[in-house]
Amino acid sequence: MNKFRFLVPLALLGAAGAASADVSVTSQTSGNASFINVGGEGVTRIKGNRQRTDQAFGKKMQSLVIDIDGRRWVDIDDKKKSARITPLEAVAAQLQKAGIGTLDATLTRTAQTKTIAGFECTVHDLRVSLPFSPTGNAGDGMDLTMVMTGTACLSTSVPGLADYQAFYRAAADSGFIFGDPRSAKSPTGAAQAKAYATLTRKMADAGMALESRINIAAEGTSPMAAMFSRLAKSDITTTVTKVETPDLPADIFDVPAGYKVKTDK
Repeated sequence: MNKFRFLVPLALLGAAGAASADVSVTSQTSGNASFINVGGEGVTRIKGNRQRTDQAFGKKMQSLVIDIDGRRWVDIDDKKKSARITPLEAVAAQLQKAGIGTLDATLTRTAQTKTIAGFECTVHDLRVSLPFSPTGNAGDGMDLTMVMTGTACLSTSVPGLADYQAFYRAAADSGFIFGDPRSAKSPTGAAQAKAYATLTRKMADAGMALESRINIAAEGTSPMAAMFSRLAKSDITTTVTKVETPDLPADIFDVPAGYKVKTDK
């Protein structure tokens, strides 16, 4: 269950253009990701090359920091006063072993516009497809294709746009996925994570996703395809409710003093 929790909200959160501005984005997510209800409010904050997302899942809050310069993810659990650090290199190795093929992603601008959170945005149709093997061994007769389809309403008039784009471009160029790095431990999770990372980069280049709806499916003809299709199936809607550019304190991206820290290998 844990491996899917951050993948969707982080990838689909809208954010927001003043130069050198910290960014804070509040959003509401609803739907289901791989049998998990992802409904809840989330707040994503960006300061330079660090991002922290606090996402509610029912009554539970989870916090994840992406630290580009430190080349790591930091999963902070305030209730347990602990933190889990995952180095970027560990996830990169997992993605390389996942039996992933060539990814195809398109983002198509439409004529439809909306006003969301007080800002105008333009609806784009999106599609991402990525061949992969759920066993991690391509060509073993179990091959599937991860397919993401839906829409995203992208804005170029929100505050903090330049800083949002700079962060996501730097993160994507460094090889980060935008979610819980533990999701990449399984071939299915790795394929989903890689597809989200590409989609997020494309959306960031075009603007901020103030509203998005993403459907995820896995297609294949093998006897096990139906089972893995059910595991991958997701339908998530995210709507931004507030975009701000406050002066964020740097220590909210750090592990608090006294917390127990575990580092993944």
